[in-house]
Amino acid sequence: MFRRLVVALSVIVATGVFVSAEARKKRTYSGDQLVVISEQDIDLGLDKYTIDVSKAKGAYKGIRVRNASGRLFDLSRVQVVYSDGSVHNEDRQIDMWQGERSRLINPTGDSRFVDQINIVQTPGNGRGRLQVLGVQDEDGRSMDRTGGGGRYSAPSTAPTTTTTTTPTGRPDEALSGAVPVKPTTEAPTTAAPGAATAGGDVLFGAQYVGFGVDRDVIRVGNEIGKFDKIRLRVLDNDIHINEIKVVYANGETDALAVNADIPKNSRTNWIDLKGDRFIKEIQMVYKSKPSFKGQARIEVFGQYADGWLGPQGEGRKYNQGWVLLGAQTAGFVGFDKDVIPVGRNEGGFRKIRVTVRDRAITLNEVNVIFTDGSQEMIPVRTRVDAGGTYGPVDLKGEKRASIDRIEAKYRSRFFDASARGKGAAIVEVWGQH
Repeated sequence: MFRRLVVALSVIVATGVFVSAEARKKRTYSGDQLVVISEQDIDLGLDKYTIDVSKAKGAYKGIRVRNASGRLFDLSRVQVVYSDGSVHNEDRQIDMWQGERSRLINPTGDSRFVDQINIVQTPGNGRGRLQVLGVQDEDGRSMDRTGGGGRYSAPSTAPTTTTTTTPTGRPDEALSGAVPVKPTTEAPTTAAPGAATAGGDVLFGAQYVGFGVDRDVIRVGNEIGKFDKIRLRVLDNDIHINEIKVVYANGETDALAVNADIPKNSRTNWIDLKGDRFIKEIQMVYKSKPSFKGQARIEVFGQYADGWLGPQGEGRKYNQGWVLLGAQTAGFVGFDKDVIPVGRNEGGFRKIRVTVRDRAITLNEVNVIFTDGSQEMIPVRTRVDAGGTYGPVDLKGEKRASIDRIEAKYRSRFFDASARGKGAAIVEVWGQH
């Protein structure tokens, strides 16, 4: 009896395994497939671009993006525009080295036609190839755009971010209730307000936030420059943003974030402004979350508008034609070899100068590296006092390529009776067309 029971159970288990295997094969055969919707050659120096997929055959239940070739794709937003006019914004950091792909973006229960993919990225160097991959089932493969458009279904429970669109067509972060962020270092920014930092960001100002609701105004002014993006950096404690409002020089305002939480030691992605603008001031209403760690520090940065650093840009109308290319902090021990990335520019700089703030430095060397790979070494070995300038230095050649970065060797002078405070020097590099 026992032997018969064992044999029967073995048959049942074997049959179950066979059926399960056959079922898996059937699901694999008839289930979802990942297909290439589009593959595009991309200039990694762009900050945004659009991929038209309206000619793709069939409908899709979600997409992925993949780095098919190139260095790093540093994406901060992937916007999916469907044929029925609905939009999904995937607001998260997607860093992809060659061969890597994103996780599924906006998975839906039913297949939908996709018209275009809008990408926002941190500008880099070189070119790459980006693939758009679609998840497609049998229904999606058989659907035809001429048959009345794709069916709409509510997204799955996967986390998504949905925004509305302003009359200008710009996704409005003010209505999203959330601001995408990524980690940053704990150290506060040492650049002076109005000065560019590593990477070309311009610090507008910094404030400390107490436990109650605070209202602050950071004044910017036309003399600093024209900007098309801003972002925030939060240190020491979490904060809750009630409202951020940008007031432009012409009196117009732009609400950028309402009721958004930003954790400590993080920075937001770049937030687009309404075109290229001179900023009068930035108004903020926020509160830090009570903890034993005390106040939160909030820093506000801007990114120069396209063309501001160009030979025909408006930047040459200010400061006798000198525009700030970048800034760094000089250490005290030994010669720091700092790399100062230069913001987006169209080249044509004929002169550079080095200006020093807060404390004297010993300047040892300046090396200008251009985007075409050429470089120009400027040996120096001299003292530059706080508030003083080295240069201007004429760059060689009648027409220069765009400046990619500037490498400089310097150190703060430890003994400096004229120093402002005990901090290190701020070293600024300026260019003139």
